Amino acid sequence: MINLRYHIVSVVAVFLALGIGLALGSTFVDSILVNELEDQVNEFKIDRDAAIDIKDQAVAEKKSAEEELEVLRIEWLQEVQTHDAQLESLRRSAGEEVNAIREQSDAERKDNVLALNTIETLMPRDRLEGTSWVIVAPTGVDLSAISEIRELLTGSDGHYLGTLWIRPAMSFENSETLMALADLFGVEPSSKEIMGLTVSHVAAWLKAHEEVNDEDGQMVNEAINQMRYLGLLRHDRYGSSTTFNPLENSDSRLIFVNDSAHMGLHQEFFIPVLKELTDRGQQGMGAVIEIAHETSSMGEVVNKIRNEAELAETWSTFDEIGSVEDRLGLLLGLSRLPLVGHYGSLSTAEERFPK
Repeated sequence: MINLRYHIVSVVAVFLALGIGLALGSTFVDSILVNELEDQVNEFKIDRDAAIDIKDQAVAEKKSAEEELEVLRIEWLQEVQTHDAQLESLRRSAGEEVNAIREQSDAERKDNVLALNTIETLMPRDRLEGTSWVIVAPTGVDLSAISEIRELLTGSDGHYLGTLWIRPAMSFENSETLMALADLFGVEPSSKEIMGLTVSHVAAWLKAHEEVNDEDGQMVNEAINQMRYLGLLRHDRYGSSTTFNPLENSDSRLIFVNDSAHMGLHQEFFIPVLKELTDRGQQGMGAVIEIAHETSSMGEVVNKIRNEAELAETWSTFDEIGSVEDRLGLLLGLSRLPLVGHYGSLSTAEERFPK
């Protein structure tokens, strides 16, 4: 039979074993957990340090980029200031140069006007005395050149009788013009026949003393008036010194003025009129003047005259009237008529100025 003491010892032994087991188990588990926690902490520290390094590097790169951007901005501002300064300098220089050119041009113009007035004062005022002049020109030529020629005539005591303006519609290739002229002359609309009748009437109006009739008995003045109504020509008497009746002034001289911009009209109308007047047998009856045109070279107008022997023997030609010397040369050349000469700077001219 088991006694009480044995039972007490057994119970104590059980509890003692249980306590020892708990103590040993607790110590083993705590060691593994601690190690694992320490490993996690170490990894966290490593990740944190890496993140801090990345952050520091990003901050440094941002600061460097901002510094580079600031440097670029400063350089750009300096370049803008330099460019503005250079542009302002160029503008100032260009303005000074333009003003200098204008001043020089004004001074040269004043000198030219003064020289012209001086020379004209010294020259005989009656160089063209006793002569009468009609200018023939296409509408559209330089009006200032026509004005200078007119003043040259009147300033030398010549009688200016007006300008016969030839309009662009005076074209024998224009069907409306051909029909109108055919109706005027009472003929079939054949360009060759109409051209001959038109040229003949204009030439007669300019130089002939007698009346010229077409098939319908129409007189020259009536035909010219009809051409005016048709818008083919216009007689401008502005600035004329006397009343002009062409059919009563057979001694009047003619000045044909043209430029290279109106070569169609020159070839189709002016040259036939010049030939018609030449065929009437009067030598040295006038001159052909070519004025400069900005879009083409000189020579097309006067060379049409100089290269045809019959015309070259009848009409004086001038290819330069832009300067004071050229206009004085024109005056001398006109005063020499009926002696014919060809003057100017082109190779087809006989001499630069009349002697």
